[in-house]
Amino acid sequence: MEKIVKWGIIGLGHRGSALSYLCHHIVPQSKVVALCDTIKPLAEKAARNLKDPDIKIYTDFMQMLKNEDIDVVGVFVAPEDNPDIVCEVLEAGKHVLCEVPLALTMEGCWKIVTTVEKTGLKFQMAEQLRYAAFVRSWKKMVAENMLGKILYCEGQYLHGMGPDRYWINSETGERVSIDEAEKEKLPLKKTRFWNLKHPIYYLPHELSPLLCILDDRVVKVVGMSTKVPSYRYQWFPQADIEVALMHTEKDTIIRLMAGFTIENLSGSEHSNRMVGTKGWVEQPKTKSEKGKMWLSEFYFSDRMDVEWGYSKYWEVQRSALSTGHGGLDYFPVFNMVEAIRLDKPVEMDVYKAADTAAPAILAGLSIENGSIPFNVPDFAPGNNRRSGKMPDKLF
Repeated sequence: MEKIVKWGIIGLGHRGSALSYLCHHIVPQSKVVALCDTIKPLAEKAARNLKDPDIKIYTDFMQMLKNEDIDVVGVFVAPEDNPDIVCEVLEAGKHVLCEVPLALTMEGCWKIVTTVEKTGLKFQMAEQLRYAAFVRSWKKMVAENMLGKILYCEGQYLHGMGPDRYWINSETGERVSIDEAEKEKLPLKKTRFWNLKHPIYYLPHELSPLLCILDDRVVKVVGMSTKVPSYRYQWFPQADIEVALMHTEKDTIIRLMAGFTIENLSGSEHSNRMVGTKGWVEQPKTKSEKGKMWLSEFYFSDRMDVEWGYSKYWEVQRSALSTGHGGLDYFPVFNMVEAIRLDKPVEMDVYKAADTAAPAILAGLSIENGSIPFNVPDFAPGNNRRSGKMPDKLF
């Protein structure tokens, strides 16, 4: 009989609830046995969605780890809570699938890296855009030298958060609008956006696919920002736009922009561009646009319109396509299950996770220090650091 991978889920907000459904109903040889959230109604709501009366509900994740037979834990909490929770789960002997970003501090990144090394357990970052169809296409073009040496990449992640994304009801977990927060006498809790001190902290969704395509890592970063507080929400202590300029180990320049408070098109505005010595490729910025490509060796007299897709719909069950991000949420969960069942490496391990989080953290630190550059450490063990040991310097 084939092994069934058993999940415990910590954090049952929107992402945790959606991913738990994937773990229980969509991915083969996978099932959820326990759910945990400090706001019990969120865990109860997720359990009703899974429609399995055998699933246990907890408000204390350590009790869940102690009482339940679990192989892997999905940690889908606010990023500032990742280091402590992820490390406690690993030290309890469980593999971990973790939401982005890895951490909001360099110390947090190193804590998770060294704990993964010491425990020898599997850790996977649940970053889904590295699985997108355009990533596979661009990676193939780079490998076949169609674009020449890649000199420059850029990306943006603009996701204007509406007035219902800043507070939740602390008893039910339901979103509370700005007007309701001001007028109603509700038990309020600030959402994770208040602790996302710099919007650039959330650049892994753009940096992860680009580093996957380039097979590269960032070695230096500088950040710039508009003023604090926000222009849109003057009560919110965060900049509207932040930009990171990065230099990679293989000599590529990357510019990434992130913003969460500005008005934008429905959903989020993702867009990437890659420029090489022999051509370039570009994603559309809006739904009405087409992607673009120009290749010098193919004698293009002008750029060509191209449908650079996200969804790899031909590789997933039809039921997975509606589960989030065009079905891309399926892949990190499926990859984690297969890695455990077959004892093979994960796709986005702890080093790749740290390589996407650290440049963002240091870009924020650069902004706080007059936009001075910072060097990004190599998280892999080597001559300067033994596996499982904290470095002498965090960066």
